[in-house]
Amino acid sequence: MDLKIVNKHNNALLFRAEIEAEANFFNEPTPKKADVKKKISSLEKADEKLVVVKSIYNDFGIGKAKVSAYVYTSEEELKKTEPKKKEKKG
Repeated sequence: MDLKIVNKHNNALLFRAEIEAEANFFNEPTPKKADVKKKISSLEKADEKLVVVKSIYNDFGIGKAKVSAYVYTSEEELKKTEPKKKEKKG
């Protein structure tokens, strides 16, 4: 998988960088969020805990996907802004 950052916007109010990227993965399955998270953290030189991948949208048959992700400045800001996951009842 090859990942290229298309657009990057620093949001000072929410203490994060909003990233739009393009993933090329011809003859491979659609990349998982964990793989994209690792790639973005290495490109941005940020801790992997501070990266949140919001979406991966792919076009059928082309081998490209549009990725949107956030890179936070600190773990406290990430916890304040991102919604908490619901626990499973069981």
